[in-house]
Amino acid sequence: MADINVYITSNITSSERRISPQWDLHYLKSRLELITGVPPQYQTIQYYPLPNSNDNKVISDAEDYSEARDKAQTVAHLNIVPLSRLHVIDTNPDSELAHLEEDNEGEDFGFKLSEEEYAKKSGTVLSWKQRNQLGRFNPEFQEQKARQQEEHLEASKSLEVGKRCRIITISSERRGIIRYVGKIETLDQGESVWVGVEFDEPVGKNNGTIDGVRVFECRDKHGSFVRPKQVEVGDFPELDPFDSDDEM
Repeated sequence: MADINVYITSNITSSERRISPQWDLHYLKSRLELITGVPPQYQTIQYYPLPNSNDNKVISDAEDYSEARDKAQTVAHLNIVPLSRLHVIDTNPDSELAHLEEDNEGEDFGFKLSEEEYAKKSGTVLSWKQRNQLGRFNPEFQEQKARQQEEHLEASKSLEVGKRCRIITISSERRGIIRYVGKIETLDQGESVWVGVEFDEPVGKNNGTIDGVRVFECRDKHGSFVRPKQVEVGDFPELDPFDSDDEM
């Protein structure tokens, strides 16, 4: 069975990862610990099948933790779908992570530190991630990031401005025209290749502008910037909102 792309989140971390349906739940939790810092026995995992919905279910409750049971259950039995989200809750009230969350909630955000000043502070979420090699400070994360950028670059070679395309997610299919292929400095400091799409319907997030920089022209809410691997090029005409397979 093929690996599944999912989003992994906690109250202070967020990343996109691949998980294998063949993993057992115990191994999955050990991988989640590397990302979130939460030990397996304290992980309550909420599963969000739809990216744009708050509907979720608990697929593993820390109050009912059993290592033996976790080792006997595979990820495949959880019926996790691509591009869904696993949210990890830390149930240990004495953990350093829990204290960090409380400290952050109590901070005065009336003033903002520069990135350099914040990086020098101790007792912050950033310093905790650095010390525990989590998120972007995890060597595996950097390797995966480089691999994903290479995959996106390869996928972008088959994409041409002016071509019809579609982007399919769990909950929807959006169709439109490719208006831009390339790097965008204001989006991620020019690290990755992005695809600017003008959608047929107002299902986008912008008008072709990012942080005040115009990348391409389109109507408001008709533009979006997506990863090359999400884009499928082909003869995809505009969707007819009145066309239904339920009517003959």
